[in-house]
Amino acid sequence: MSDVDPEVVAMLDALEARLPGLVQQTFPDELMEVFATEAEAIAEAAGPEHASYVAGRLQAMAASLPLAMRSAKPW
Repeated sequence: MSDVDPEVVAMLDALEARLPGLVQQTFPDELMEVFATEAEAIAEAAGPEHASYVAGRLQAMAASLPLAMRSAKPW
């Protein structure tokens, strides 16, 4: 992780911190779309050199969402 841009880590940390609020404030059928939009923006900002790290963090976050709201979408 020492090679990962600190801004990318901060963006991932911020999204992870917002997850409980997103779950509470977003309709269940819209949650994955909201999450995916934010996740894709982070993945694009990170670039290919950090793709593996970012994908792992995003997949872990998606796995933490309530079961009915998870998606198989890879990042």
